[in-house]
Amino acid sequence: MNLILPRLNIKNLLRFLLFSFLVLGLFSVPSPSANAACGDYFSCNREIERVKKEITRLQGEAGSLKNQIAYLDNQIYLSQLEIEAKEQQIKFLSGDIGELSQRLKRISDFLKYQEEIFKGRARSAYTSEQLSSFDIVLGGDNLDAIFRKIKYLKVLEQQDQETLLALEETRVTFKSQKKTLETKKADVEKLKAEVEDHKVGLISQQNARRSLLAETQSSESRYQDLLKVLEAERAAILAALRSGGTRLGTVARGVRIGNQGSTGCSTGPHIHYEVRRASDNAYYNPCSYVGVSGGTCYSREYGVYGGTVISKDKPGYFRPAAPRPGSYNVTQSAWNNHMALDLVSGDGGVYASEKGTAYLVKDTSWRSWCPSWIKGGKYDGPAYGLYVVHPDGRKSVYWHIKP
Repeated sequence: MNLILPRLNIKNLLRFLLFSFLVLGLFSVPSPSANAACGDYFSCNREIERVKKEITRLQGEAGSLKNQIAYLDNQIYLSQLEIEAKEQQIKFLSGDIGELSQRLKRISDFLKYQEEIFKGRARSAYTSEQLSSFDIVLGGDNLDAIFRKIKYLKVLEQQDQETLLALEETRVTFKSQKKTLETKKADVEKLKAEVEDHKVGLISQQNARRSLLAETQSSESRYQDLLKVLEAERAAILAALRSGGTRLGTVARGVRIGNQGSTGCSTGPHIHYEVRRASDNAYYNPCSYVGVSGGTCYSREYGVYGGTVISKDKPGYFRPAAPRPGSYNVTQSAWNNHMALDLVSGDGGVYASEKGTAYLVKDTSWRSWCPSWIKGGKYDGPAYGLYVVHPDGRKSVYWHIKP
C-alpha cells in the first residue's frame, strides 16, 4: 500500500506541473485593439487636444459673428469627438470584459483542480503520518531502504507545501482578476452615462448655433446689435438694483416670492437669474453657485441651451444664491456677455435661493434700447425684477417677473 500511493501522488504532481505551465498562458491573454472613425482612440484624443487649442484661440479673438460661429462649430466638433472617443473606450473595455470573463472561468476551473490535488495530497500525507519512525525502522528491509523512506516522506512534505502555496497564489489571482472585471464593468457604465451627457450637450450646442443664426439672420450687424442689447439690459438691471426698490420683507429659503413673466425686453416668459455682491452689485458667475444637469452652465461664448438647474453639492440642497434645485430648465446658459442663466420655471414660480430680505424693482428704460426684432410686440410695459439680499453678502436677482 505504501508503494502504490507514491506512484499516484507523482502522477498527480505531474498533472499539477502541466497545469502550472498552462496557467501562464491563461493569465496573459492579449486585449483587443480599438478602431475609430478618427483612426483610433489615441488619434481621437490627439484631435480633441487640437480642437481644444483652436477653441482657446477663438476665445481670444474679437467678438464677431464669424468668430462666434467658428467657436460653436468647434464646440460641436469637439463634442462629437468626445462622444466617439468614449464609445471607443466602451468598445475597448467591452472586449476586455469578455476576455476577463473567460479568463476567470479558466482560473476558477484550475482552482477547483488544484483543490482536488491538494485534497488527494492531504489524504496521502495523513496515511503517511500513520507510520511512526519506529515503524519505518522495523519495516525496513535494510538501512538503505529506511533512509529512502524517510527521505521520500520529507519530499512529500515539501511538495505539500508547494501545492498549498500554488493554491493560495491562484486564489489571489482569481480575486484580483474578479476585482478588475468589476472595475471595468463600472467604468463602462460610467462612460455610457458620460456619452449620454455629451449627446445632450451636443444637441444644446447645435440648438445654440441655430438660434444664433436665427436671431442674427447671419448678419454681423445683427450680431453686434444683439451684444449691444445684452449690454443695455445689464445696465438697466444695474440701475434698477441701485435704486433700492420696494422692500417686501424677510423670506425663508425655498419660499415662493413671485411668478415668472415676460416683462421688459423679453421674447417670452422666463427668469433672467443673476448672482451679485450686495455691497456694490458686482456680478458673479452664477455657475459658481449652481450646476446644470444634462446641459452646460457656462460656455464662455454665446450661451448654449438645455439642462436642469441643480445644487452645486447635490439635488435638493440649497446653496446661497442658488435657484430652487430641479424646478428650473435652462433656456440659455451663462457666457461672457450674459453673466446670467435664463430659466423657465416648471410651475411658473420664483423661489428664494436662500433666506434674506426681498425687494421689488422695475425698469422703465427698456423701450429706448429693446429692438422690435427681439421684443416682437409681445409686451408693452416696464420690466420688473426681484432680488434677495442674503446674510453672506450676496444677492440673487430674478428678472422679467410678473408685477
